[in-house]
Amino acid sequence: MTDALILGASGQVGRALALECGRRGLSWAGSYHEHAVDPGLFKLDLSDLDAAAAAVKDLRPARVFLPSGWTWVDGCEDDPARSRLLNALAPEAVARACAELGSSLVCYSTDYVFGEHGGPYGETAPPVPLGVYGRDKLEGEALVLAACPGALILRTAVVYGPEPQGKNFIYQLRARLGAGQSMTLPSDQATSSTYNRDLARASLDLVERGEHGIFNAAGPEVIGRYAFGLLAAEVFGLDPGLLKPALTADLAQRARRPLDAGLRIDKLVARLGWTPSGPREGLERMKLELDRGGKG
Repeated sequence: MTDALILGASGQVGRALALECGRRGLSWAGSYHEHAVDPGLFKLDLSDLDAAAAAVKDLRPARVFLPSGWTWVDGCEDDPARSRLLNALAPEAVARACAELGSSLVCYSTDYVFGEHGGPYGETAPPVPLGVYGRDKLEGEALVLAACPGALILRTAVVYGPEPQGKNFIYQLRARLGAGQSMTLPSDQATSSTYNRDLARASLDLVERGEHGIFNAAGPEVIGRYAFGLLAAEVFGLDPGLLKPALTADLAQRARRPLDAGLRIDKLVARLGWTPSGPREGLERMKLELDRGGKG
């Protein structure tokens, strides 16, 4: 029996969870889908619901973390069947297996369950998803809690930080601006940003306290996406003039995005007794780790 099973340990949240488990002296096992970033990870396609449930039952972990999902919001619009399978039905299958074993379960959701305006949102705000991704994540929340009432759902937003695949927004920004290329960012979208190390720490803290239900888990400040890009350029010593603001309506994105969004984290801070990093602190922590050679 292992202390923790991380389904999606090769992603930025999963890798941060693995590091946090190691820091706490917890044994862990983890799956990957396409990229085995650590030796010892096992391959798992969560679209195979029986295989997902079997992975839990075979390892019999005390805790299961499920950061894996399909987060490409435009792709979800084009393939809603795949979105529902990975973002709703796979979490349900894992939840049923956890309930059967009595394992703790932490699943990750999104601020995209909310509407276009009205943020920052608390946990009890009425969800009004604008597209397929938010709709399926919201259904996933309900299915998980029905199958495993003791599960913990963490809603988060704009996760960034050191990670081995180098795919998140900050890596993209550094690559584009570092090569002297311009990058267009929406000037009318505002939301929370979430440092992945803090999300992992909060996840372990909450599950070890036996918390369940829905928590918002993000940074403490709401910031515009263009403003966040400017701040990242400043922190990483890149040319902010290469960032171009644009209205969301002019970007022709397939899926609708929330504009006035973000998450309130009063409940999280009250339970944890500490506050996650704001945008500048998180970016500075990321830069420090990358400067030291860290890749997550």
